[in-house]
Amino acid sequence: KSAVDKAVQDDNWKLAVKLLQLMPERSLTPSTSVWRKVVTCCAKSEKSRKSTALLLDWVKLSEEGKADKPPVSVFNTVINACEICGEEALTLAVLESMRKTHNTDGNIITTNIAMKRLAKQGNTMGCEGIIIGMLQAGMEPNVVSYTTAIGACATEPKNSAFAYEWLKRMRSRNVKPNFHTYNTALAACLDGKLESTVLGSTIATEMLEDVEKELAVGLKGSADLKSVMPDSYTKVLARNLRKQLRENWRAGDINMQVAKATIRVPLLKLVDFDKSASAEQAKKRAEEEAAARSGEEDDEELTDRSEMDMEYNAVNLLHKDSHRIAEV
Repeated sequence: KSAVDKAVQDDNWKLAVKLLQLMPERSLTPSTSVWRKVVTCCAKSEKSRKSTALLLDWVKLSEEGKADKPPVSVFNTVINACEICGEEALTLAVLESMRKTHNTDGNIITTNIAMKRLAKQGNTMGCEGIIIGMLQAGMEPNVVSYTTAIGACATEPKNSAFAYEWLKRMRSRNVKPNFHTYNTALAACLDGKLESTVLGSTIATEMLEDVEKELAVGLKGSADLKSVMPDSYTKVLARNLRKQLRENWRAGDINMQVAKATIRVPLLKLVDFDKSASAEQAKKRAEEEAAARSGEEDDEELTDRSEMDMEYNAVNLLHKDSHRIAEV
């Protein structure tokens, strides 16, 4: 088990799989946590076919009474990997296996995955329909749900006004945006229009206000999932919005001095955030929390975090410009 843990921590999916396969040969029965770690490790490495094969092997063993059923969360993680890699046939196979194994069509995570498909197509109305359906069914959308809906607004043609509307809607449901949400909303504003640049500036202002709140009251839970602290991608987006503003005043859409004195100010603050006192305070707090948490986070919490990482990886691909072929 310790060898598997080390392989997973190193993101060495090949070794993790090999160790899992060796266990029965040595009369060892992999526990649910070991299966979950290895499958999630493969999914995080975007090995959709390998993670699917392992999951289906696990399901077969559970049917034979040789293992516990894989939890729904593992099915969700593998489906996310299949979606990221564009493996639609595998997605359908995993969904069907989940239905048979748990007699369910899934949960909020599976619903979010369905919404990501619509978001990839820029189907803002379809995403809105899913969220309305969730609310009507008594299922409260989470931050991933709303970030995905905003992601639909960040695909072509971009819809900055609707993206900002989703930010307001999620707050009205007491769901707080994180830095993934803000980044996605900022990306939706990069369409060249002055009104979108203005909205981008407003979103940047609100992000900076939430940063100050986080520094004042602290953060409960994983910073990777709940924090609003700007990351390197935030800086890229803010810099692009600043360039867009420059094009706006060059086109005569706004007075340059007015633009520099108002709209550009929060964008510059995001670009230079890592040089600010707030960034230094955030860094210090993160180091203190990491030191306090050292050794306390158990295996299950780490795997939970890895599974949630897969959720955001799929959302971020909706608007990040980097094109790559996922190795499957």
